[in-house]
Amino acid sequence: MCFRERETFFPKAIINKYKIIIMNLRLSIILLFYAFLVSVNAQKNTISLNSGSKIISWKVKPQSELGANPTQIMSTSYNMSNWVSAVVPGTIFGSYVEAGLEEDPNFGDNAYKVDKSKYDQNFWYRAEFYTPEFSSEDILWLNFEGVNRKGDIYLNGNRLGTLDGFMHRGKFNITPFINKNEKNILAVLVSWVGLPVPNHASPTYISSASWDWMPYVPGLLSGITDDVYLTTSREISLIDPWIRSKVPSKDKALLELQLELKNNTTTEQTGILKGIIQPGNIEFTKEITIGAEQQKSFKLKAKDYKQFEIKSPKLWWPNGYGDPNLYTCNITYSVNGEVFDSKQITFGIREYSYEYVDEVFRIKINGEPVYIKGGNWGMSEYMLRCRGEEYDLKIKLHKEMNMNMIRNWIGSVTDEEFYDACDKYGIMVWDDFWLNSHKNLPDDVQAFNNNAIEKIKRLRNHPSIAVWCGENEGYPLPPLNNWLAENVKYFDGGDRHYQANSNSDGLSGSGPWGNYHPSWYFSKYPMAFGYKGRPGWGFRTEIGTAVFTTFDSFKKFMPQKD
Repeated sequence: MCFRERETFFPKAIINKYKIIIMNLRLSIILLFYAFLVSVNAQKNTISLNSGSKIISWKVKPQSELGANPTQIMSTSYNMSNWVSAVVPGTIFGSYVEAGLEEDPNFGDNAYKVDKSKYDQNFWYRAEFYTPEFSSEDILWLNFEGVNRKGDIYLNGNRLGTLDGFMHRGKFNITPFINKNEKNILAVLVSWVGLPVPNHASPTYISSASWDWMPYVPGLLSGITDDVYLTTSREISLIDPWIRSKVPSKDKALLELQLELKNNTTTEQTGILKGIIQPGNIEFTKEITIGAEQQKSFKLKAKDYKQFEIKSPKLWWPNGYGDPNLYTCNITYSVNGEVFDSKQITFGIREYSYEYVDEVFRIKINGEPVYIKGGNWGMSEYMLRCRGEEYDLKIKLHKEMNMNMIRNWIGSVTDEEFYDACDKYGIMVWDDFWLNSHKNLPDDVQAFNNNAIEKIKRLRNHPSIAVWCGENEGYPLPPLNNWLAENVKYFDGGDRHYQANSNSDGLSGSGPWGNYHPSWYFSKYPMAFGYKGRPGWGFRTEIGTAVFTTFDSFKKFMPQKD
């Protein structure tokens, strides 16, 4: 029944009221549909090439069994029947365990029975996949998020490049090399980490060569250790969009967007950068021209964009101090109305500050001092098998213990999902780089520094990161200490503190790691302990008691006879 037909049954005021309601409902649906389209557009151009996806199957085999010439494995007719199924992302040793070719190293003393020489060598990864549909106007990109320790990438016999260090991202234009109507052969030669590890092989998982709390991992966690995926874009690519926030008062916040545009063509391009921030329907646009084959950085500041001055912002707070509110920003770059590339980022509005009270380091957020309570994560799991949604539960448990910080010890957790969960549950991160107090530099300081820059650029949108730390229980040797400090200042805008040493400079040492009467931990000066710190507790990034798992858990990883 239309409104005109109803007028004989209902008063006109009621009809008009319902007209307004329906018009508002239509408008809401349109706005929701627009937001949905923006969200879908930001995500639709990503196709996973991890081992769990439907379009690819990864295999792995030692290089020593194939010879130095990789030509044979690039053929579409090559037989992989004697290769081992690979877990990507994951480690080579983990793939052999998953395939049942090694006993679970987390049971009994299996970890000490493995022939390490089988895995302490270079391996080939090989995969076959058919090309997903994409527009003839699109550029198809192959993306790697991390290979430990080094990876040479080949597609259909074409060498695309080398990834050097486990945080080094790769983004390769594979449009000229892709086979649209037949199988594609993707091959990666993974060079193992090599001995000695600390600090020679860094950037890598330093503790993989054994530590006082874990055994040696065969293969030293070599492998394709992070995500692999395809993306599409047009002639212009959006690179590393980053939203910074300042909180001059709890009633006002100032945002700044920084990003890079890359022109993949030989002609100048002019287009419209557009974004929408939620909640709040905060929209912004900017016309940007980018020269031929240029990659250039752009900034949008609150002084030029009044919508970046947020009234009554939903601030991000650590656990126990408020809600860890998050915002999303969908960004597109369009030329003549056609979207050339899109990104979606999640961020939190917050501002960290730091002070020293009686020579003790303290952290403040949004102007409030925070009493730090937390734990150290050595790594996600012995073979990096903790992935995806597993982090959500582990971080939630950390939250439910009323803690508010995790120290990412020597940067041993690299997964984006770890940081996503910390953002979600209000857990701040004390985030280390990959150095321990050995008196030697990494063998390749340039690769180390490049990976440090990559880490900062990849993770800086996460509100959970509170401190960047140079070295575990020592100072980075020259030139790295100055380089790391400058990296944080430039690539993170100095928004977070750079702490050179994990147990000095306002910190009170490390440890102890033993059992004492509970009252002992609450005494003002229980002992003059600390490598370089003063007596007392203060701010300490490592302290712990000896603990024992539950008996039911113990039975799961210990043989009955023991």
